[in-house]
Amino acid sequence: MKKLFCAIFSMAIILSSCSENSGANTSISGRFVGNNVDSVFLERISDKFDKAERMAAAALKDNGAFSFEFDIADGESPRFYRLTFSDNSRPVTLVVAPGDNIKLESAGNIFRNYIVEGSAESALIAEFSHDYFAAADELANIAENMLRESGSNKSLERRAYDLASQAMLAQVRFVGSHQSNLASLYALRHRVAEQYIPQLDGQGINLVHYRSVANGIKEAYPTSPYIAILERNIEESEAFQRLAEEVAVVKYPDLELTDIYGNKHKLSETEGKVVLLYFWSALNAKCNNLNADLKPLYDKYHDKGFEVYHVSVDSDKSVWIEATTAQKLPWPTLYTAGDLRVVEMYNVEKIPTTYIIDRKGDIAVVKEDIKSIEREVKRLL
Repeated sequence: MKKLFCAIFSMAIILSSCSENSGANTSISGRFVGNNVDSVFLERISDKFDKAERMAAAALKDNGAFSFEFDIADGESPRFYRLTFSDNSRPVTLVVAPGDNIKLESAGNIFRNYIVEGSAESALIAEFSHDYFAAADELANIAENMLRESGSNKSLERRAYDLASQAMLAQVRFVGSHQSNLASLYALRHRVAEQYIPQLDGQGINLVHYRSVANGIKEAYPTSPYIAILERNIEESEAFQRLAEEVAVVKYPDLELTDIYGNKHKLSETEGKVVLLYFWSALNAKCNNLNADLKPLYDKYHDKGFEVYHVSVDSDKSVWIEATTAQKLPWPTLYTAGDLRVVEMYNVEKIPTTYIIDRKGDIAVVKEDIKSIEREVKRLL
């Protein structure tokens, strides 16, 4: 009897242990047909949105079907995942909770046509993405056509402005209508319209929207890790606003960064000149276009006292060096070496970010388009 009791007790411990460690079986499956994709990859996006961990890969079957099954700990707050593809097309972002059985279908271009069942949050992301990125793709085509043309095309410029304005308005409306949804967090992180039409910067998503979404998610998902991320974004935005308000009378914080040859350059060494403090990334098309526009401006005003302090925020040093060398930039381009204090010091929330420092050392925000920059440089020289 004693042996039987011990055996039952041991089995109870084992079962209890298994129960404590078990998770909810979760699946993502579907069918993608009529495209050039042969493999699908499942990735979990980090809570800080700065990287993605690949969890699994699946080859599409002859009928386009695929399936992923995995466990998520019971009670875990929903997280962002994404599906990426072998043809490098735009990824599909999903919100996945423990026990979800999410199904996707698409014919032709996956991102443009996919639909989702089994996850209301993921379906909302699809709703937003289809419209917003359709506008983004058209803006990219317009920008490409304008680059090929030698002169100004007012019709294309007007179309681009209207399209970006409509996309921005749709984004604001979506976020305003879904403040308690994680899909709104996905939506407010995009800045495609402003990337193509800098004049619209500040007219779309703003601090009010971040606060509203933070409050909504607190109610809907009180244990979500994204609440802390949003609150930090809000704090940084508030600090940026304070800097913008005070920047006319506050001297700039000094920087000492290294160029591609290992030489150190202090921002304070440019004292007495008119300086463009410019945060950029080699992976950002708008930055690379601005680099090209800046070259003739630099040649025109450098001898009169104009300087560029060019700070790369690229995480991959080799990408920065390759871009710097290929573009033959006439000014030193400098590297943060992953030191986040540099961008935090200047409250850099988007790329590109540009400041103008005058001969007295007073600093002010300047719009990151070449006409605005040249206007300020001419005024201050």
